[in-house]
Amino acid sequence: MDGKVLKLAKALYGTKQAAHEWQAYLRSKLVAIGGVPCIKDECVYIFRDESTGGWMYLSTHVDDLFPLYNLQGRKLRDKALAQLQAHVTVEERGDVAWALSTKIERDAQRGVLKISQEEDVNSLLREFGLQSIAPAPTPMVDKGADANMSEDDLPKTEDEKQALSGFQFRNIIGKIWWLALVSRPDVAHAVHRCACWQNKPSEKLKRWILRLVAYLKATKHIGLVFERSKYDERSGPLMGMSDASFAGEEQSKSRYANLFYCAGALVHWASAKTSRIVSSTTEAEVHGLIHLGKENIWEREFHSVLRYFPVVPPTVVYQDNTAAIALSTGAPKHKRSKHFGIEFDMFKEYVQTGEMKIVHMSTDDLTADLLTKPLAVEKFFKFREEMMGNERVQSHFLRRNKK
Repeated sequence: MDGKVLKLAKALYGTKQAAHEWQAYLRSKLVAIGGVPCIKDECVYIFRDESTGGWMYLSTHVDDLFPLYNLQGRKLRDKALAQLQAHVTVEERGDVAWALSTKIERDAQRGVLKISQEEDVNSLLREFGLQSIAPAPTPMVDKGADANMSEDDLPKTEDEKQALSGFQFRNIIGKIWWLALVSRPDVAHAVHRCACWQNKPSEKLKRWILRLVAYLKATKHIGLVFERSKYDERSGPLMGMSDASFAGEEQSKSRYANLFYCAGALVHWASAKTSRIVSSTTEAEVHGLIHLGKENIWEREFHSVLRYFPVVPPTVVYQDNTAAIALSTGAPKHKRSKHFGIEFDMFKEYVQTGEMKIVHMSTDDLTADLLTKPLAVEKFFKFREEMMGNERVQSHFLRRNKK
């Protein structure tokens, strides 16, 4: 075969082209049977019957299809799957209980849904031989020498570097990152800080990772809980929180954190460093608001396309910095803020056009603080429960499954 180039006549399973070709094929079939691709998320297809008010949103992930529909949309679902059956084999497996190694539990009567990844935590413990690790109450210590990292903590000698060579820093961080993306926002801050140092392994970083694993072992039953009762129609369907920690990170970077709620359910979270060094607490807070503003625009447009509920009221965003609130709501720039870029002007426009409303909230009540810095046990527990659901709700499905 030397000197020859082969043309692939058909995308085979496992080849790089396979996923792209499958999505193109699936899209053509779903469009042909009446599905309209969502312009804000190409993996979602919308089916409607205007005469009956029926609707179905069909979410796709490779060859898994997840239909969501109202009572009148049941016929749309049955018709779409029957038509799709003419082109590909469709196997119906009932209500979704597992997806992407994530467990999905529902109690329709109580209006509670929980997604969790206990099996992923158990797999992590087994793969890296950490089953016997002692549990920890929080992902990171909040004070003392282990609360921060610096270049001084890096190994100085070849022997020290060699002693760390057997520990799989990247692999463990990668697996915890998956948890933080799907159902464990409570570890998002800790795993991101670990990831920032994964190219410079040290004994302290190893302790950070082991502490994080120990926390996951202690809380592996915890997941993200959605409760119908938390939705307050008076406050509107969308709500956000933003916070920042000024120059608390290594290399003088600040950290911002965002939470975004839809119908009382946490649907987006972020904990990241600012893209550049900022010169004040206010600038760090503004940086976080800018990123939350972008998420808000996408969320509002996404739900406007779905037409599940009207997105008319402004999204209320809670923030604890009065200077950032003043600047975002029309206060003129001054010598300490005149360098804020065009993104801040864009964010101010969101507020001026009524798409966002910034409201002050005390730091003691701002849940997003959990994603900006290590917290003491009591405060961490308080914010974790507000973000993910209290222990009573977390344990509801454990009790129900034992009956």
